Amino acid sequence: MWTSLTVLLIGALLAAAAAFWVLRAYRRAGGGAHSARPALATALVVILAGLGVYLAVGRPDLPGAAYAQRLEALKERDPTTFTADEALAILGEAAREHPDDPLPHLYRGQVLLRVGRADEAARAFDAALRRDPELPEALMGLGRALVAVNNGQVSPEAVALFQQAAARSDDPAPWIYQAMAAMEQNREADARRLWAEALARMSPDDPRRDMARRMSTGD
Repeated sequence: MWTSLTVLLIGALLAAAAAFWVLRAYRRAGGGAHSARPALATALVVILAGLGVYLAVGRPDLPGAAYAQRLEALKERDPTTFTADEALAILGEAAREHPDDPLPHLYRGQVLLRVGRADEAARAFDAALRRDPELPEALMGLGRALVAVNNGQVSPEAVALFQQAAARSDDPAPWIYQAMAAMEQNREADARRLWAEALARMSPDDPRRDMARRMSTGD
């Protein structure tokens, strides 16, 4: 399936080719660049009008009928069958319909982070936090996105987000990330303490328990 970027690039190339053809035709007919301007302006108007129609009724990431119709068809399907692009389309519509709701932005961030689009995920989590500055899942998500953008390094900005998330949630993950940051900085005592905090919040069947226990005791 073609991406939006592919389609837009093809459109841009076709538009440039059309403009070049118009200008070449005028020059071969003996006209100068000045005389070609009205035709070039007309071509530009047509291109912009076509782009407007495209934005109004179509999206290449959802194949088939007009965008609104495809959204309605998607809403009838089981959400567990959605592709990432389909889920993002539904969540984008929900965000437009409920502009004050942080959850569509939160879920968009989670989908984007899962498919490796960390920069976009960070913007989505930030949008969720603008609507609910204390939403722990969004704090955690933005921290994770920053770690991904930073090639796995836990920056001070990410640590601050994990600390805020830890204060609002019993999830062990914020403590794990804080422990990783302490290990990166060779703060062994802090790292053991943070691993112990993470271990205390893990369920008995959490597969990370053995690692957290070893890290907390220095074994």
